Amino acid sequence: MFKNAKTITALAVAVAALVGGPATASAATSFGADVEPNVQPSNAGSPHKCNGFEGKTCTWVLNDAYGAPGHEKAPKDGELKQIKLIAGAPGSFKLQLVKVNNKQKAKVVTQGPRIRYQGQTNPNANTYKVEKFDVSVPVHEGEQLAIKTKQTSTLRCSSGGDNTLLYNPALKVGNTLQSLGSDDGCWMLIEGVIK
Repeated sequence: MFKNAKTITALAVAVAALVGGPATASAATSFGADVEPNVQPSNAGSPHKCNGFEGKTCTWVLNDAYGAPGHEKAPKDGELKQIKLIAGAPGSFKLQLVKVNNKQKAKVVTQGPRIRYQGQTNPNANTYKVEKFDVSVPVHEGEQLAIKTKQTSTLRCSSGGDNTLLYNPALKVGNTLQSLGSDDGCWMLIEGVIK
């Protein structure tokens, strides 16, 4: 049917490109903390309240990605398909995606579902339960993971600094940029998977 090897080779390359193209385009990309079973939710066996706003609901923004420095922001537009987390104790939060400017003013771009997590059944284990939640939330390049809650144990607390940014009142969709209220030295142990 084909008269030479060049034609057959060209067709084989074209077919390989067609078959391989969609798989490459749908590859998952993660951002946020590097959530792995060896990451301990240290000093988070009990939920932590909003630092400086105890008893109030605030927005906690992942500002420093534990185990993955430089991966605090979504690297591309797409759909957030899964949230992975490690927590010390049971709790819940409303998922948010926020934009933070260089003066640490922030606003919610998208609000996601409420997520209820179980935490660790054995806090003295050598490995820790990674909880996974399927979601379907649009995400844009440069947005950061955030949670809206009064308290959380999705934390690793062993340092200081502004690993987590806190906004009170809690950020709401449609509001303008809001100034930083406080910060926390604990890292948020949350990872988002974009597809």
